[in-house]
Amino acid sequence: MIFRSRGSSGNNTSLFALTQAYITLDVRLNARFAGNAALCIKEATGVFNSIVEDVKAFLDASSDISHRVENDRYGYIWFILSTDTIEGVVAAVDAIADTFTEYGFKEQILASVFAFNAEKRGRFYLIYNHRSNRFYPFAPSSRGRERDVEFEMLIYSILKDELVLEKDRSRWYPIWGIPF
Repeated sequence: MIFRSRGSSGNNTSLFALTQAYITLDVRLNARFAGNAALCIKEATGVFNSIVEDVKAFLDASSDISHRVENDRYGYIWFILSTDTIEGVVAAVDAIADTFTEYGFKEQILASVFAFNAEKRGRFYLIYNHRSNRFYPFAPSSRGRERDVEFEMLIYSILKDELVLEKDRSRWYPIWGIPF
């Protein structure tokens, strides 16, 4: 089996900070982890397909995390994970990312996406860019394909001392059509 459960390679330590930062979101925004996260990766050929199958087999064997795999119209594969604990989903996302990285596919990883629900503001996402090892907020507006920039800035200000955040707002790429 190519996929193996192991500790982080050390490159994703900022990812694990989310396991503590979500407490701040709960206290300051009354926001809770929605139970869903995903790693989104661009399809490739060759050994890539074997890695995808091994990741699926690992996830099938996990009793703590339910999952599904979806392909979108842009050629990305979404490993969608569901669990009650953010710690479990962060560890799973990290293991999946480490596996693809180990086999030379780090550049194929678009992002990991973590869903939250804020009591008064609704659904928002923390997006983790594996290339820069930084998070940024994404808050879709209720008005269609618009962003709630004010809410994104609020999330940023709340988490700036908790997570490694992308400071350059031009790199806060919206991911529309998140499949969960």
